[in-house]
Parts: sequence; C-alpha cells; structure tokens
Amino acid sequence: MTVAAGSNPVSAAPALRARVARGAVWIFGAGLCARALGALNAIVVARLLAPEDIGLIAVVVGVMQLLQGVSDIGVSQAVVKFQRTTRAELDTLFTLSVIRGALVAAALAGCAPLAASFYDDPRMLWAFFGIAAFPLATGFINPKFYELERDLRFSKEFLSSIANKFVGVAVSIAVAAVFRTYWAIILGLFAGGLVQLVLSYALRPYAPRFGLRAFRRVFGLSGWLAGVSFVSALNNKLDAPILARVAGTGGAGFYYMGVQLSELAANQIAAPFMRAIYPGLSSLQNDPARMRSAYLQGVEALSLALLPAAFGLGFIAEDAALLLLGEQWRAAGPLLALLAPALGLQALFAGVHGYAVAVGRARTVFFRELTFFILRAPVFVWAAVAYGLAGAVWAAAFASLLHAVLNLALYAKASGSPFWEPALAARRSFGAVAGMAVYFLLVRPLTPFPDALPLALRLCADMAAGAAVYGCLHAALWVAAGRPKSAASDMLALAAAMSGFSRAPLSPRNKA
Repeated sequence: MTVAAGSNPVSAAPALRARVARGAVWIFGAGLCARALGALNAIVVARLLAPEDIGLIAVVVGVMQLLQGVSDIGVSQAVVKFQRTTRAELDTLFTLSVIRGALVAAALAGCAPLAASFYDDPRMLWAFFGIAAFPLATGFINPKFYELERDLRFSKEFLSSIANKFVGVAVSIAVAAVFRTYWAIILGLFAGGLVQLVLSYALRPYAPRFGLRAFRRVFGLSGWLAGVSFVSALNNKLDAPILARVAGTGGAGFYYMGVQLSELAANQIAAPFMRAIYPGLSSLQNDPARMRSAYLQGVEALSLALLPAAFGLGFIAEDAALLLLGEQWRAAGPLLALLAPALGLQALFAGVHGYAVAVGRARTVFFRELTFFILRAPVFVWAAVAYGLAGAVWAAAFASLLHAVLNLALYAKASGSPFWEPALAARRSFGAVAGMAVYFLLVRPLTPFPDALPLALRLCADMAAGAAVYGCLHAALWVAAGRPKSAASDMLALAAAMSGFSRAPLSPRNKA
C-alpha cells in the first residue's frame, strides 16, 4: 500500500495499523462465529449419525477438497496481492474460477462409480454425484468481492461468512435430525455455497465477463499459489480416503472426528489470525523491517490463546470427546489427546505462509509444501497399512510437528532472520503451558475431588484449573522479564480503542 502524495507518512503508519487492527477484529469475529457454528454442526450431526456415515462423508468431502485444492488458482490471494485490479484481471480470474469449478464437478461425477466399486459401498455413487454441485456453483463467485479483503474492509465479509455458515448449519442439522442420513452434510454444504455465491454479488456488485486477457499477469502470481494449493491438498486431504480403504468407513469416521475436535483450537483461534495476517503484511511489503516485526508480534499474540487451548484440550481429551460426541465416539478421545497439541504447534507457525507470499516468496512456499509431502505421504501410508487407525494418528501427529519445523525454516528464508525467532516470540506462552502440563500430568492425578463430579462439571473444573495455572504462570513470567511491552498489553489497548475509549486513531477517514 502506498502513501498518497502530500500525506504525512508518520501519521499514515498509525492509520494503517488501526485499519489492520480493525480488520483483524472483524476477521477474528467472523472466524470465531463461523467456526463455532461449524463445530456445533459437526458435534450435533455426529451425535445423530453413525461413525460409518461420518466416514463416508469424510471420503467424499475429502476427495472434493482434494480436487479443489489441486486446482486452486488463488483468486482471493491474487486480488489481495494486486494493489489495484482491472476489469481484465477480474474477468480472467472469474473465467478461470468457472472453468475450475466445472472441471472439479466433472471429475467428482467421473469418480462416483469408481469410488463405489473401490470401497464396495453403493452409497458412494450418489454421494459423489451430490457433492459435485458444490464446486460447480461456487465457481461463479464474484472475484471483485475479494477487494474487500484487500482494502481491509471486512464488515461485509463478516456478514457473508456468518450468513452462509448459518444457513449451511441449519440445513445440515435439520436434515440430520429428521432423516438421519449423510445427505445432511452434502445438502448443508450446497446451501451455504449458494448463499455465499449470492452475497458475493449483492455486497460487491459487479458483472463479470468471460475472458482471459490478463492470463499471463494473473498466472504469474497464481501459478505458484496454485502449485502450493495442489501439494497442500495432497498433504491434507488424502488421509480419509486412504484410511477408509485400510480401516473401513468406521475407522475413517473416528479419525475424521478426532481431527475435527483436535482442530477446534486451531480453527477457532489460528485460522482468523492467518486470514488477517496476509492482507495486513501485504500492505507492508515495501517495509521489510516493519513486516517482520508485525509478524513476530502476531505470533506472540496468537500463542497467548492458541497454546493453552490446544494443549488444554489434549489434557481433557477423553472427557471432552465423551461429553461432546456421546458414548459411541469414546474411541475418539485418545486421538484427540495426541492430535490437539500437535496441531496447535503446527498452527502457531502456519502464518509464515502469508508472510512468505507477502514478500514475494510463493515459489519457496511451494517447495516447502512439496518437501512436506515427500516426507509425510510415505510415512502416513505405511503407518496406516501396518497399524491401522492407531498408526495413522501417530503419523498425523508426527507430520504436524514436522510441518512446524518446516515453517520455521521458511521464516528464515523469507525474512533473512534466525529460524528460532517466532518460537522465541512465544517463549512466555510455552513456559506457562509447560507449567500447565506439570499440573495435569503430576498434580491433577493426586486430586481425586473432581473425579467424583458429573462429567460436565468435571470438565468445567479442569478447564478452570488449567486456565488459572496458565494465566498465573504467564503473568509471573511477564513480571520476571521486567514487564515489557507485549502482545497482551497491545491487545488490552486495542480492546479499549475498539470499545470507543480512543476513537481518533481508529478513524477510517485517516488515509494510508
């Protein structure tokens, strides 16, 4: 983002920070609400359906997401990266998106009979036909809508995100409650996609045309981003189809729900942060020092909530799975205990992807993902074939830790700084989590009182105790360090500003 002629760069910097901060709040609010609705949907539907039904959906949705991922052209990232988008660029992105949606739908329809035969489950045929409607419809989404993200104007995106998620969840739960069928999830996805499509035009009016006039410029950026999405999809979406073959749809269902619950902390906390960081850092691409500082401050802020949530969920995993999903999902508890901390560590450093793309290192991101796939895929396949569900879970946990290490290496290449800087930025959170681990592993077994409580009260007591231990230790480490300016103090200042106590610095009339 450039400073307008005649404007004061000194005053522009606080205005930019205020816009990024406001944007982060909108993204976090939208992400929190949308993911809370998603978690509610997953929990309610899992209680209404059998593990075999969830396993079938894990395969079908996983294949769809795999095909979408391997064909992703990075429309939103391209719009954000281009400081100004012309009609030629928008029409080219729209055309490529429509072509991609049609190809993915055709591939899913073509996979349908093969999947039914491969898994020896005739339900797969119609499930693949049904899910094909989703990418076909969402391929027509208005690319101009993503300018709201580029310009850090997230209030309309907040509305779109909440509306499509709410409709999708309502349809999914209603169908599951009445008919008890896996079609609940497919119909919910399609309903949410239709709402997203309509709102993309209602909230940012534009009449796209078919054309590829700006193909070379668009593909110059989107080519590497498409490569990143291709390999990332291979890393993230092959698990359920592989496991369903070696452990049945029931085993795939347990794995899928274990991952879903394990990602609660990462999805609720880290995902909104990662959405906010790319447009914010992209606006600082001409000031590498400020960009690096902003990213490290973001990691510190993220660690405050992400690490205790992820590790805490692991410590109370069996009770949490039993309360949320019911007795039929008891076997998901051990999966949750192992995966939640590992996925939390992975999510803490996942924002380096946006950092690297913002500094123009999309090619490096691609090779990071390719390296991860080469290392991960053989280990997961071997573990799943040799040891079934248990092997797959251990392999997934190992892969999450490996991804965190690769992200630290990516940070070093993108910033030219030592790889350990992001981990150092979160040092007080790591220290407080270590203390929380001591409490749950050594002190809690010697405290029998909570065990006599009903399940829900026992969970509340354990969560309160873990939060108290973490909060006290974090505060003690902050005081011991000399009470430095930190993410916690910045967040308190932002909360005060957002609530109206300091309106002037946040005025949208300031120009950057």
